[in-house]
Amino acid sequence: MTVVLALLSAALFGSGVGLQQRPARDVPDTYAARPGLLAKVALRPLWLAGIVAEIAGFALQVVALRDGSLVVVQPLITTSLLFTLALSGMWSGDSITAREWVGVVAVIAGLSAFMVLAAPSEHSSGVASQSDWIILGATMAGGVGALMVSGFRLGGRSRAALFGLAAGLGDAVMAVLTKALAHSLGGGVGHAVHTWSPYALCVAGIGSLLLSQTAYQTGRPTVSLPLITVTDPIISSVIGIALFGEVLRLDGLRAPAVVLAAAVMIVGLVALTRSTAVIERHAEATAVDEPASDPA
Repeated sequence: MTVVLALLSAALFGSGVGLQQRPARDVPDTYAARPGLLAKVALRPLWLAGIVAEIAGFALQVVALRDGSLVVVQPLITTSLLFTLALSGMWSGDSITAREWVGVVAVIAGLSAFMVLAAPSEHSSGVASQSDWIILGATMAGGVGALMVSGFRLGGRSRAALFGLAAGLGDAVMAVLTKALAHSLGGGVGHAVHTWSPYALCVAGIGSLLLSQTAYQTGRPTVSLPLITVTDPIISSVIGIALFGEVLRLDGLRAPAVVLAAAVMIVGLVALTRSTAVIERHAEATAVDEPASDPA
C-alpha cells in the first residue's frame, strides 16, 4: 500500500510541477526569492491548478509516510518526472522521442533494481530527539543559506544550479517534516495540533515553495529541475537513515549493485529533465495570453 500511495502522490506532484513552471518563468528576475514572486504567480490559473495538484499529492504523501520509510517513499516520488513528461507530451500532441524513452526505461529499471537489491526498510517511526532535530535544522538552514547567497552573486547556469540545489534541500526538509507530521497524526488531529510538527511544516513549506519558484524563475529548467529532482530523494533518504534508523541492505556485493542501480536511475532522471524538447513543448502548451509585466 505504501508503494501505491507514493506512486499516486508522484502522479499528482508531477502534474503540479508541469503546471507551475511557465508562470514562474514569466516573472521578472527582480522578484527572485521575494514574497512578491508568489503574489505574481498566484494570479495565474495554471499555477493555481498546479498548487491544487501538489496539495493533493502532499496529502497522499502524508498517508504513505505515516508508516512508510523515507528510503522507500522518496525514491518512488521521483517518478513524478515521468508524469510531467507524459502531461507535456499529451498537451503538445508530440510523441516521446527515443532519447526520452531511454530516460524513462533507465528511471524505471534503476528504481526497480534499487528497491529489490537494497531492500529498504518499509516502515519507520519518524521519531528523533530534540537535539537531533536542532542539529538537522541548523545544518539544512546553513546549507540553503550558503547556496542562495552564492547564487545571487552569480548568473546564468551557475545561478540556476545553486538555486536548484537549494530547492532540492528545501524539498528534502519538507519530506522529513512530513514524516514527523504523519507520526503525530497517528494520535489524531487533536494530538498533532499540540505538537511542533505542523507549524514547522507550514514555515518550511512557505520557504520551500519560494525556493522552488525562484529556481524555476531562472528560466533554465534543464539545469535546476534535474538538481531538484535528484537532491530531494538522496538527502531525505540519508536523513531517514541517520535520524530515524531506516536501513538499506548493503552487505557483500549488494553495495556496488545498489550504487549502480541508483546511478542508472539518476542518469535517467537527469536525461529526462535536461531534454530541451520536452521543456519547449511544455512551455508552448502552458503559455498564457498576457505575460507578467515589470514591476513599477
